[in-house]
Amino acid sequence: PRVVAVSIEREIHPITAEIVGHAIEQAQSENAAMLLVRINTPGGLLDATREIIQKLDASTVPVVTYVEPSGARGASAGFFVLEAGDVAAMAPGTNTGASSPVMMVGQMDPVMRNKVENDAAAMLRSMMSRRGRDSEVGEQTIRQAKSFTEKEALDQKLIELIANSEQQLFE
Repeated sequence: PRVVAVSIEREIHPITAEIVGHAIEQAQSENAAMLLVRINTPGGLLDATREIIQKLDASTVPVVTYVEPSGARGASAGFFVLEAGDVAAMAPGTNTGASSPVMMVGQMDPVMRNKVENDAAAMLRSMMSRRGRDSEVGEQTIRQAKSFTEKEALDQKLIELIANSEQQLFE
């Protein structure tokens, strides 16, 4: 079966959303069996992340999100992308979470922080619930900046599996 892969590395921004959108279009036009989204990011812009999630949700090709290689992270906005996959996986020695919204410059006043956190939490709860994942635990990544190792993420029902390699993931 044909697999189209796209990597999200470094910070997530509007160009990242375009790249993911092109990968989805390619996967659909080639009748791929799966779109693999490789994740290794410290996070990024919430608007770009929301755009990526909307595109992944609309994909007619099944989406597998995978934090790799060992030592990689799917932090902050990367956690949202990880949870957007139809199947979410992580490699050994990876971590995810710490999704509390922050401003690039300055600080949010308490009312704005509350609004942004509540909006992000509602989006995450909706997405995780649809995929049968534990949204209460997932919400801790926003409210408490909680992070998880791959084993903790599996045990807490944030991901479906741990895979040592893409080959093992496909199997």
